[in-house]
Amino acid sequence: MSEQNNIFEPAIDKKVEISYDSLPNSTFEDVNLGGARFNNVNLKEANFDDVNMDSTVFNNVSIKDSKFEDMYMVDTKFLGVNLSGSRFGCSIMTNVEFKNPVLKNSQFIHCDLTNVEITDCKIDGLKINGIDIQKLLEQHEKELNSKK
Repeated sequence: MSEQNNIFEPAIDKKVEISYDSLPNSTFEDVNLGGARFNNVNLKEANFDDVNMDSTVFNNVSIKDSKFEDMYMVDTKFLGVNLSGSRFGCSIMTNVEFKNPVLKNSQFIHCDLTNVEITDCKIDGLKINGIDIQKLLEQHEKELNSKK
């Protein structure tokens, strides 16, 4: 066998279709799956390390009990997502928009909320450093009305 036959050369634009197959405990390393489609796939307990998922779409996906660490998610959208029980730690979330989420019973600890704007939100029981914000706003409104 010649030495040249032992050299692995990745195929460019090679299309592989795997259907109705089981590949548990497989390892994929230095693989380009750009543009791949995954339908009805079980990735339970899979690990993704040093993965580029730019412009990826997740639809009808269960990620219960999953962990996301050291993520770079600029211009990422979470639409119609249930984040119940989720925890975000040491995250950079600049220019983030939360639209119509339910954030009941959430905690924000050691956060930089510089220039955060909250508009048209239900704030029953919202406290910042132990201060009931709804009551504070009601008091502020009374003071404004009394000055008129």
